[in-house]
Amino acid sequence: MFPNPGQQAAQQSARRGAEQSARQAAQDGMRAAQAGARRSHSGRGGGLLSFLLLVAVGVLVARDPELRASVLQFVHHIVNVVQNRTADS
Repeated sequence: MFPNPGQQAAQQSARRGAEQSARQAAQDGMRAAQAGARRSHSGRGGGLLSFLLLVAVGVLVARDPELRASVLQFVHHIVNVVQNRTADS
């Protein structure tokens, strides 16, 4: 049985979207970590640790498609919750 070209195209598109979302989430996380490091003068070691942890998570997420999908779903859920709370206030 031959693969369905439409299904392959949809999977490739979904994969590209997930990769783009993962990159964007990683960039947003790095910006937040950098902003937090700038705000805290006494916690410079903690800022570096947070950044290294973020990089490690990014590497793991980039390598595993299933993990990437679940992390992206979680991130989207958190963003929706935050947006709903800010819209209510």
